[in-house]
Amino acid sequence: MLGERPGFDGFLTVRVRRYRLPDGREVDWDVFSPALSKGVQAGITVLPLTPEGRIVTVRMFRPGLDRVVTNLPGGLIDVGEDPATAAVRELEEETGYRCGSIELVGWLAATSSLYRKHIAIARDCRAEGHQDLDDYEDCVPVELTVEDFRRDLRTPGTMTGTDAAYYALDRAGLL
Repeated sequence: MLGERPGFDGFLTVRVRRYRLPDGREVDWDVFSPALSKGVQAGITVLPLTPEGRIVTVRMFRPGLDRVVTNLPGGLIDVGEDPATAAVRELEEETGYRCGSIELVGWLAATSSLYRKHIAIARDCRAEGHQDLDDYEDCVPVELTVEDFRRDLRTPGTMTGTDAAYYALDRAGLL
């Protein structure tokens, strides 16, 4: 890397990095990173499993697809917050479910990103809490069988965060 300058600071931050390619050319590359100025260090995605083996999902509007889709619950991890603590918090905030246990199983990053998305598996999830949605969230909790969840994963445009969903299913032994 030859240098870096700010690009955009919003929900996520974009940094413009200057690189020298192997053939000697120089190029600017947009790189996504956590919005540290807004107190965000990373993200978390949670695979919540009920005692019956169902997966707790949320149906919500996503502006990129301009429609309601299925997601696993998750959100942003505050600077200094433990990812497991964020997973438990986001699970209850988005679904109203509480878990008996939480296990961090890894993290993912996109090609042009410094932003880490941690992945957790929550077990023994029950609707014993209450939702606490942000101003623009419209999460509707929906329990799916593993078969129905996997069908949604294979249907283009039905679900977002499929990379995290596949990773979590694999780590849970449900693929």
